[in-house]
Amino acid sequence: MHDVASESDRVGPANQPEWTTRRVFAETDIYVIPTGEIEFNQFYINSHPRHGTPDNMFESEFEAGLPWRTQFDVELNYSLKDGGGHYDSTLVEVPHALADWGKLPLNPAVDAGWRFNVGKPDAFFGRLLLAEEFGKRIHLGATLSFEHQIGGERENTCELDTAVSYVLVDRKLAAGIELLAEHDTAYDTAFGNEGANGTTFTRATTVMLGPALLFNPSRKTHVGLVPLFGVTRDAPAAEAYFVFGLDLEPFHGREASNHGSDFGPVNPRL
Repeated sequence: MHDVASESDRVGPANQPEWTTRRVFAETDIYVIPTGEIEFNQFYINSHPRHGTPDNMFESEFEAGLPWRTQFDVELNYSLKDGGGHYDSTLVEVPHALADWGKLPLNPAVDAGWRFNVGKPDAFFGRLLLAEEFGKRIHLGATLSFEHQIGGERENTCELDTAVSYVLVDRKLAAGIELLAEHDTAYDTAFGNEGANGTTFTRATTVMLGPALLFNPSRKTHVGLVPLFGVTRDAPAAEAYFVFGLDLEPFHGREASNHGSDFGPVNPRL
């Protein structure tokens, strides 16, 4: 971990709280990691639809902290379906924090990226990442995003993910709650029916809510368990997120912060 007494202590070139240098939520992203830090997160998502068999989905996420409060991410998405493996998409994105921590309300970061889909047209997306802390133990995050498919069904996805956590054991254990809300629209290409305006859309609204448990078993590893339960009719009955992460700082001692000092050892991110 960073050499701090509490995860609310400030670290890195952006003078950010130590807790923002690690994944504190499953699907709600916040701010950026410090320059020179590299993080790997492996997600396993077990989704139980209201009808049919469960889906097993995987995400392999690689993050690299760049200068000027910028980050570069690559995410590989694949799944197990019908007894076989399927590669679904590759996501590339570049989040950028608009200012050092505490300079702007809710510490916003903007994010743009491209999803390279397999078997269907690609999509582009943009996101707004928000984060705040209340005292030394309460952490809040929110992610607002819009994604548009450039062909095919031309699916549009508007999503709001928000979460809050409470630190039970400093730098070791936190518990919280996470909310995922998503609205999808797409052209109905499976049927020829058209509405009064000459177009036919399918619509779905998914809202899921559940608890989160976040644990740092060692300096450079983190695990998370987030079971979510469907609130709306379009949502799955339940989804369980399992996260394992590894943090590295291969450039420690070779990079200088914007303030002219080296940053300390990486903190495991949950």
